[in-house]
Amino acid sequence: MIIGSVFALASVFIGAVSQILLKSAANKEQKNFLKKFLNLTVITAYCMMLGSSLCSMISLRYLDLNLMPVFQATSFFWVLLLSRLLLKEKVYKKNVLGICIIFGGILVYLL
Repeated sequence: MIIGSVFALASVFIGAVSQILLKSAANKEQKNFLKKFLNLTVITAYCMMLGSSLCSMISLRYLDLNLMPVFQATSFFWVLLLSRLLLKEKVYKKNVLGICIIFGGILVYLL
């Protein structure tokens, strides 16, 4: 079960990092239409999404399917944290409240 949990959390975290990479690439101006989609940042992000999917599939070998939504729900926290740290986006009270509600739902589900 620990191995499955590690792979599930890795899947969620890798997916969150790839979302941040895609957003940072979208914020950059590209002169050419193809360069907007065929640059190192975007290709890396999509490769990370593939790795995230592979981690999810590996985690399902060790975890019950009903636990996966619990791990996937933490992605909102990771995206919020990484966007604050890496993209310097503002975090509003409603964002923090939403994260608290999500973690409250996780606790209710696990208990």
